[in-house]
Amino acid sequence: MYRLLILQILAGIAGGIIANKKGRNYAIWSILCFIFPALILIVLILPPLLTKGRTKRCANCAGIISEDETVCRYCVKEQPISLRRCRECGSFVPDKEYCSNCNKKLQE
Repeated sequence: MYRLLILQILAGIAGGIIANKKGRNYAIWSILCFIFPALILIVLILPPLLTKGRTKRCANCAGIISEDETVCRYCVKEQPISLRRCRECGSFVPDKEYCSNCNKKLQE
């Protein structure tokens, strides 16, 4: 009895983590995978969603890849660096949270 409960808890955690990495809701998929552990297979098959701040589209093949990836896993082409202009110092810096020149927070 306890083994089954432990397996359900592990299935819920694993399903939530996998779903979260694909841009889906962690809590909902954790609960669903806790109740129905076989849904982990469904989560593995589902394609990732385009989520702001976590995933982006490849400039070459339009595949959805992680925001941090510099090479697309589908077409194996290097991704262009997106630059933003800092409002404080006026320089163009990579699209991050803080300016690399003046260390001010970049505004949306």
